[in-house]
Amino acid sequence: MKNTIKALSKQFFGAKYESARKSLLAAVILFIAVYAAEFRVEIAPFILYLTSTFFTAGIMWQLLTGRRHMETMLGMFMLPLDNRSFVFSYVLVLGAHTLITKTLLIWALFFAVASWSVWEIFIAIICGCMACVVTAAGYRMCRKGLAVLPILWAAGILSVILLVRQWAAVLLAAVVSMIAAVLYLAFADAYDFYSAGVAKKAVRHTGRTGNVITYLMRYLMANRTYLVNTVGLCGIACFLPLLFGEFQGLNLFPMGLAILCLNTPICTLLSCDPDLEQAIRMLPGQTGRFCRKYCLFIFAINSIVASIYLCSWQMVSGCLDFVHVGTLLIFAMQSAILSVILEWKHPIRGWKTESDLWHHPRKYLVPLIMLLVAALVGTWTLALWICAAVLLMECCVLLFVTRRG
Repeated sequence: MKNTIKALSKQFFGAKYESARKSLLAAVILFIAVYAAEFRVEIAPFILYLTSTFFTAGIMWQLLTGRRHMETMLGMFMLPLDNRSFVFSYVLVLGAHTLITKTLLIWALFFAVASWSVWEIFIAIICGCMACVVTAAGYRMCRKGLAVLPILWAAGILSVILLVRQWAAVLLAAVVSMIAAVLYLAFADAYDFYSAGVAKKAVRHTGRTGNVITYLMRYLMANRTYLVNTVGLCGIACFLPLLFGEFQGLNLFPMGLAILCLNTPICTLLSCDPDLEQAIRMLPGQTGRFCRKYCLFIFAINSIVASIYLCSWQMVSGCLDFVHVGTLLIFAMQSAILSVILEWKHPIRGWKTESDLWHHPRKYLVPLIMLLVAALVGTWTLALWICAAVLLMECCVLLFVTRRG
């Protein structure tokens, strides 16, 4: 078991565990910076428990469904192994990776902005650990065709945290869930966590040219976990107008469009598939062709999400006009252009898991730029027309450059 943990740890944390060191350093810096700023808010304990549980569960699910480490698992399966030992080692390493590299940053932020007792911090840590084990058990249930059970399990935990809101009940639910998940995983097989690529019959397409948009759609259909973030953004788009309705007298419509640009998996298709990137860079004439279609593809996805936001805004606030529609199109296209340029010029390298890729700090660069633009547009009416003129110039320049390439 010790050797298995060591081998898996090097796969997820790096040969010298550099990911763990960087995450710990980032958490310490974040805590000190926020605490020194003396920014304090009152946060109910159940919010901490809820975030510790379901944020951790979401990251753990991304790791379990990732494909980056499947080759390592397959290599380990070729050696003699004990099923129970491997399963617990696998869940332990994935859980440690989730808590150290992702949840720890959230905890640092929570602990810096509010005062917590030692007991509340302890329960939050227990909730995070429970989320890792329960998610692993729920993943195996889904692989066995019992998807209803983890949904009911999650609903039960959620109801205890939201409705009861008592530390004793939350702690009891966490401990009982953890014990039940451990007992369930004790009978798991190592291959329950291995997702092999299903070989499909090759399809021959005729014609002189291929369709990049069709390829991207097929790619997403083959990797449907990439669409989860888009579905989540659609849900956020429905509720943002309700949140912005509390701020009277401010034009926050562009702010919502900027926030909805944070569609990480769609904007990192080249980073997540180095083979595709290498093929595009090597083949003559493919650079411009792919980048143009990729930009239109991201623009279409952004427009769909923003259209849901537009409809929700109309239902909540009303008074929509052509300026809102124009703002939507400008933000959708501008964020698409910036995402493609960033992905082509500076693809993300050296990531260990899909979760590391999707939570890379680079993902916030385009939304940050769009938030600055949104702040300018929201306070200065003429800025929208300036943005439209700049966008038109960008499109002309990029079209000229990509056609030459």
